[in-house]
Amino acid sequence: MNPSYIDLACANATLRRAARLVTQLYDAEFAGLIEAPQFALLAMIEAKPGCNQAMIVRVLGLDKTTVSRNLKLLARRGWIVKQERSWTLSDEGRNILAQARPRWKKAQDRFRSEMTEAQWNDMFATLKHITETAHRFIHEKGEKS
Repeated sequence: MNPSYIDLACANATLRRAARLVTQLYDAEFAGLIEAPQFALLAMIEAKPGCNQAMIVRVLGLDKTTVSRNLKLLARRGWIVKQERSWTLSDEGRNILAQARPRWKKAQDRFRSEMTEAQWNDMFATLKHITETAHRFIHEKGEKS
C-alpha cells in the first residue's frame, strides 16, 4: 500500500477518498469526452428513459441540487431532452455514451485487474450493504424528525 494513504479511521472519510480516487481513474479514461459523474447520469437516463429528477436522486443517491445542476448542464450540451417532468437521451447523448463505453470498459478492466474475482464480488456486496445501511439510517432519521 502507498504509505501516503494513512488509515483515516473514519468510514465517511475513507469512502469519500476511495470514491474520489476511483472517479479520477475513470475520468482519466474519459478525458476530453465526458466526466465519470456525467457518464453515470447518462447511463441512468438510458436505462430508465422517461425518468424524473426524483428517481435519479433516489437511484444515484445524489442531492436534488447536484442532480438539477447536472441535468441542466447535460441539457445545455444537447445530450438529454426534457419532456414535461422526465428526461430522455437525445441522439447526441446516445452518441456520447457510445463513444464513452469503450473508455468506461477500459477503466473498469484496469480497476478490476488489481483484484481477484472474490475481491471484486466482495467489493460489490460490501458497497451494496453500505448503501442499504446508510439509506435505512437516513430514512429512519427522517421518519423520527
